[in-house]
Parts: sequence; C-alpha cells; structure tokens
Amino acid sequence: MMARKASKEKAHAKDWAQYLDSIQRALGWLALASKEKPVLAIMGLKEPLISVPGEVSKQISPRTRTVLGVSEAADSAEKRWSQRPVDDLHDFTAEFIERGYHNEYCNWRDGYLKWRKGESKGAHGENMEKTHLANRPSSFEYWYPTVSSFTFRRTCTYWIGVLYIEGCLMFIWQSVFTTAWPDAPPRMVYFLSKMPIFIGSCIFGSGIYMGYLELINMDTDNSDGRVNFLWCDWSALLKLLREEEESSDEQSDGSSKNKVYWYQPVSSVVGWVIYLAGAIFYQIGNTADMFDMPADLHVMIVEYNVKIGGFCFFLGGVCEVLHNRLWATPPTTFVWYASILNFLGGIGFGLSAFPNLTGSWGTPIWVGGTLMFLVAAMLSLFMWRGEQFGLSLISNLNRVSRDKGTQIVVRKDEARNITEIGINPLLMADKSDDDQKLDDIDKHVQAKLSIRGLLFVVMCVLGGTAQLLDLCEVCAAPWEFESSPNTRVQHLIVEVTGGIVNVIGIHLIILLNSICVEVPEEQPYRFLTFSMHFLLTAITFRNLMSLWILLQDEWD
Repeated sequence: MMARKASKEKAHAKDWAQYLDSIQRALGWLALASKEKPVLAIMGLKEPLISVPGEVSKQISPRTRTVLGVSEAADSAEKRWSQRPVDDLHDFTAEFIERGYHNEYCNWRDGYLKWRKGESKGAHGENMEKTHLANRPSSFEYWYPTVSSFTFRRTCTYWIGVLYIEGCLMFIWQSVFTTAWPDAPPRMVYFLSKMPIFIGSCIFGSGIYMGYLELINMDTDNSDGRVNFLWCDWSALLKLLREEEESSDEQSDGSSKNKVYWYQPVSSVVGWVIYLAGAIFYQIGNTADMFDMPADLHVMIVEYNVKIGGFCFFLGGVCEVLHNRLWATPPTTFVWYASILNFLGGIGFGLSAFPNLTGSWGTPIWVGGTLMFLVAAMLSLFMWRGEQFGLSLISNLNRVSRDKGTQIVVRKDEARNITEIGINPLLMADKSDDDQKLDDIDKHVQAKLSIRGLLFVVMCVLGGTAQLLDLCEVCAAPWEFESSPNTRVQHLIVEVTGGIVNVIGIHLIILLNSICVEVPEEQPYRFLTFSMHFLLTAITFRNLMSLWILLQDEWD
C-alpha cells in the first residue's frame, strides 16, 4: 500500500516537472518576443504564478524556481499536494496589460489554439497583433475598438432616426395643407407649402448624410479627431465589410452562421451613396421650386431633379432588401420591417415624381410613401436603443452586442492632453503603459434609453416640427400679429425671434435626451427634469393647437 502511494506521488512529481518545464519554455519565448522582457517583469508579480508542491519543487531548476516565485518553504515535507477550484486561481489580465505584454500573451494563445485545431498557416498566420485582430471580426471589441468609435456611431444613429421623423412630418404637412386649402393664395402656398417642403428636404437629407457619415468612418479611429466627411478609402471599406465572410465559423452542415454574401458589402456602400444622391437631387429640385421661373426651365431644373431623386430612393430601398436578404430571413426583427418599409417608401417617392403615371393618385402615393419612411424612422430609434447602430444598411454592426461588464483600457496621453479609452486592449498594448488601467465600459458610455424616454423623444420631434410650421405661419400671415401700424415690424421680429429660440431649445432638449437617458434621483435635478418634460409637452400642445386653428379657419 505504501509502495503504491509512493509510486503515485512520483508520477505526480514527474507530471509537474514536465508541466513547469513547458511553462519555462513559453516564458523564454515571451522574453525573446517582447522588447520589455516580460519574464523579468513576471519576477516582480505580487504573488507566485502557481502553487508548487514540495516534492515537485525539488526537481525545478533554479531559474524556473526564481521565475515562478517558489520559496524555500515549498521544499519542506509538510507541504502536501492540494487541489483548488479554477475560480481560486489568480487573474493576471489587469497586470499583464499594465506591464505591457498582454498583446504577446494573446498572440501566443491564439496561435496555440489554432495549432491545436490544425488551423496554423505558416508565415501567413504568424503571431502578430494584426493577425489576432483579424481572427475576431464577430466580436464587439473588433467593430468598436474604442469608446470614441462607439459614441460616434451611437450619435449618428440617433440623429438619423430623429431627422428622418422630423423630415417626414414636414412632408406630410404639405399634403395636409394642400388638401385642406386647395385654393390658398400664393403667399400662403409659398410659406405653408413650399417652405415646409424645402425645410423637410434639408432635414431629411441631413439624416441621410448622418448615415453616409457613419459608413465612411467605419475604418476610422475617431479618438484622435480624424473624421471623414465626404470621402474614404472605398477598397479598404469593402474589405472591412467582407471580413465576416472570411473568418466566420462554420457549422456542422458546412454552412456559415454569419456568412456575408458578396452583394451585401456592395449593397451597403451603394445603398447609402445612392440615398445621398437622391437627397441631393431632391434638395436641388425643391430649392429651385422656391423661385419663379419659366415653365420649360421649371421642368428641367425642378421636375427632372425630383424624378431622379425619387428613382434614387427606390434604388436605395432595393439595396436594403438585398443587404438584409428579406426573402431568406423571417420577419422577426426591427431590421426586417425597417427595410421593407423603406423599400415601400422608395416606391412611393419614385412613383409620385411621375404625375403622368399616377394622375390623381400622386398625392396619396406620396403620403403613403412618407408614412412608410416615418414608421421605419421610428423603428430605427428602437434599433438605436438596442445598440444596433448599423440600422438597415450596415448589418455587420447589428451582429455584435455589448456584454455587461465589458472591460476597457483607460490611458492618459500627456503629450496631447487627452484620455484614450480603448475597448480592445490590444490596440493600446503597443503604446506606453504609463497610467493605464482597466475599467468598466458602463462608466464611460450612456445607458440605454427607456421606452418612455424614447416616446418622449418622439414627442419632442413632433413639438419641434410644429414649432417650425408655426414659424412659417408667422411669415405667411404677419398681419395676424400686428397690434398697431407703428409697431408692425417690431412685433414681427419678436414673433420670429421667439419661434427660432423655441426651435433651437427643443432640438437642444432632443440632444440632451440622447446623453442624459436616466432621470436623476437627486433633488432638485429630478424636479427640474420633470418640469422640463411638462413645459415641452405644453409647448408641443400649443403649437399643434395653433396649426389646427389655422386649418380649421381656412377649411370653414
């Protein structure tokens, strides 16, 4: 019995010796691969890498004994073999990052796992930071390498939904006014029909530009202030959007779980570009319609541009259908419904631009298409709330999600006097490790807006639209605000200035709701927040009532 026990102890000791020898060789490789000599840094760790039994410690070389931090007490016969759960082992992630060799460890780990799975590729798959990042295209850290990129895309997506809703409401008002007052005098038509269409085109086009801006900055690090406004490296962008196909995991049947088909990256780029082109053509036509011109010139400048713009919106809807493969996916997501609604809205915009085809159905088709875009814009706000910042044309961003407790690296750059916050620690590993620390991402990004808060944002947009229309009403009928001939100009300036201030104030509150998504618990901030909500509700009601009175007076 004693002999069997001694034999078992010798076998354990031999296994431990082989295991520690492999650790010694790995640490030696790290010493050669890192300029910071991580083996020497490991010698300064706060606690030993591993707890070594006394019997095993006698077979360890002095160098390995020093690296592992084995004390002389470990040689005593009293120290027996002990087993501990994995959760009790020390987590060295934070210390690795602080000491600057977490990058080498991740590269070695990835290479080792690929070798175990038979996926090594020789020189093309060597352990480099670039290779490690390319192996993780589906991760949240890959698509959002820094908090700046996360915040940038979050802001773009929020304003896409807000501006779409506001632009659609302005379009709908024009149809309502034309129906309620078909024989309106020219001054009323100009300020209450043409002016809202012009303003709505500007707002709707701004929302499209925000989506285009997000697209061309997919491969840009926003933390250093570099932002593409008009152009980007299109080949690099297409390569980035295709990377999911190159590295997607295969299932048992040989199919790819997140396969990216060849037409999806192309439809993503073409979709936003053609939407932007359509918005520009629409803007040119509606701007030219503000001026009097001969009939033949009106056809060339106004009607042709509106037709081209409507056709571009139709093609943009086709790109959304292709990009999200609506024929092969079930209608169970916001993306699916937003894509089909935008497609139907594009059809409505395209048909309404050809009055010879639609005849008397032109206005209903226009209103129907606008309503499709309006509902799709509301769904995009729900997608923004769920952090699906790709919306319906950048599906790569919709496949990843932020896990609670995601760790980030915070580093103070004294030279530029800025704080760099990297969600992906590997991107910070090649920089100076001074003042680097791990932190929780939830402390640096805004929380998700509640459903009630989202509905309040929609109400704010409605109030801002009503205030813009009320401002147009003041310009259309200034005599309604006169008190005497001597102060006519002064009263008009007061009314216009007050309307502009209200429009700016409402949009600032919309901006504030994207940042402060939770009602404060402390007083008096909680009271001030609820008071602001109440006042904005009252302003929205007042503006809507003013528009209703105008329509009712003219309808009667």
